[in-house]
Amino acid sequence: MVRKVYHIPNKHNEDIALDLRFEEGSRDVPTIIILHGFKGFKDWGFFPDLGRRLTQAGYATVCFNFSRNGIGANPEEFSELDKFAENSYSHELDDVKTVIQAIESGSIGKNIIDCERLGIVGHSRGGAVALLSVRELDDRFMAVTTWATIGNLYRYSKDEVVQWEERGYIEIKNTRTGQMMRINKSFWEDLQANRERFDLPQAVRELEIPALFIHGADDTSVPPKESEELYERCGSFQKKLEIIESAGHTFGIRHPFEMPTQEYELAVNLTENWFDRHLNV
Repeated sequence: MVRKVYHIPNKHNEDIALDLRFEEGSRDVPTIIILHGFKGFKDWGFFPDLGRRLTQAGYATVCFNFSRNGIGANPEEFSELDKFAENSYSHELDDVKTVIQAIESGSIGKNIIDCERLGIVGHSRGGAVALLSVRELDDRFMAVTTWATIGNLYRYSKDEVVQWEERGYIEIKNTRTGQMMRINKSFWEDLQANRERFDLPQAVRELEIPALFIHGADDTSVPPKESEELYERCGSFQKKLEIIESAGHTFGIRHPFEMPTQEYELAVNLTENWFDRHLNV
C-alpha cells in the first residue's frame, strides 16, 4: 500500500494536509473521501485504519485535515488554536471543494483516482459536512455514508449565544488533551448568515444519491435519533439506516488507535459493503 502526503492551499492560502492511500499499480480506481469531525483530525484514532481498510478493499482513499482544525506541524497536536477559533462550516465546505478541485485537476492522484466514481464518508460533524458537500458539489459523488452524524447545525444553547454576543467567543474543553478551545463569534455569525445553505434536514430531503446512516445505539455525544430523523427525511430511493448496538460516538475507538472493537468492525464492514454496491459500477 502506498501513502502519499500532500499539502495543498485553499483559497485563503491556508494549508490542507492530506493523505492519499492506494495499492501499488492502482489506476482509475473508485475513491472515497474521509472527513473528520469537531476536534478531530486525519490521524486521530480510526481514520488512518479506515483509510487502510478501504484501500485494501480496492479503493483509493483521501483523508485530510480541515485547514482550521487546529492541527499544526505536529500531525497529532492542537498547536494552532487561533485557527481552530476561526473555523466555520463555510471554511470546511470550501476545503472539501478545494480537495475535489485538486483531484479533478490531477494535482492529487492523477491516473490513480477515477473522478467519475467518488464516494464520501464523514464522522460526527464531518457527516453533516459530507451531506452538505453532496448538495453543493452537484453530481461529484455517487454515494455517501455518515458515522454518528449530527442532525442539525443549529444546536447551541441560549447561554452559548449570550457568551458569543458578550465575550466574542465560547470555550470548549478537549477532555483528551485538557486544552480549552475557543470558538469565536464569527462561527455563529457564519451560521446565522447561511441558514438556507446550512439547512441540513432540507439538504437531506434533496439527496438523490445512495445514502447510508450509521450510528451507535449508546452514543451520548450525538443521540442516534439525529441519524434516524435524517434517514426518515432523506429523499434518496436508495437509503439505509444502521444502528449498532452497544456502540458509542466513536464505536469504542480512542486515540491513539490500539485494537479494533466489534462495533467499529461492523461500521467498517457496512461502509465497505455500501460503497461496493454503489461505486463499483
